[in-house]
This record gives sequence, C-alpha cells and structure tokens, in this order.
Amino acid sequence: MQDIEKIEKIISSFREVNKVFYKQAWQNANDLGVTTLQLQILKLLEERPSLGLVEVASKLNNSKSTISGTVERLVKAGYVQRKRSDQDRRALVLTLTDLGLRKKQEAYRHYLERLDGLKTIDEQDAEKLIELHGLVLSKIKLDGDE
Repeated sequence: MQDIEKIEKIISSFREVNKVFYKQAWQNANDLGVTTLQLQILKLLEERPSLGLVEVASKLNNSKSTISGTVERLVKAGYVQRKRSDQDRRALVLTLTDLGLRKKQEAYRHYLERLDGLKTIDEQDAEKLIELHGLVLSKIKLDGDE
C-alpha cells in the first residue's frame, strides 16, 4: 500500500466510525427530546459544576451566543439553573438540577444500550483497537493539543 493510500484509508476508517457514533448520539438525543449540544452541556456540568457561559462555550468549542441560547432552553426545561458564584457575586454560574442530572443519566444509559453491539468485540481485539488508537494519536498530535 502506498503511503498516501494508507493515510487516506486510515482517515476514511475513522470518519466512518465517527459518523456512526454521531448518528447514534443524535438519535439518542432526539428520542429523549433534547439536542446533542444540550446533552453535552448536561454532561459537562455534571463533571464540572458551577461553570460560567464562557467556560462552557470554550470547553465545547462553541460560540457564547450558541451556548447562551441552548442554556436558556435547558433552564426553561428545568434541567439547569443559573445562580450567583460563591467566589464572585457578580458572576452567574450554571449547575444541573436534579431533573437535569436524571436526564443526563437516562441519556447515557440509552446511548450505551444503542452501542450494546460493541460488547461482542472480544477482549484482545478491543485492547488492540485501543492500542492502535493511541498509536494514531501519537503520530498526529500537534503542539498545543490538549
């Protein structure tokens, strides 16, 4: 296999897998009456409570205006609340409500059910796949990547 052909096949393989994961995530969110961005925000706020809009936008690589509108819909749905920061009373931070936490957990459970077929990959193949992903990452990692 030529070098360029090898690179193209690797890229294509990752694109196809990524496309399937994205479709599953989108369908999962749609079935639950939310968007994938809303689920990403719920997941982020579970992992890192009390973030501000700018921090959420930065972590999700999205604009502040997009995140602001999406958060507004989450607040109206009762999944997220805004409150004053304990560190800076002028700042507003976002936290999950109990309803938001339950929605995020439900979404995660349903997403794993959608990917249940992955359990049939044998242990050695799964370990080799993870190892190969690490190899690919090490070969393309750029300075400044997180």
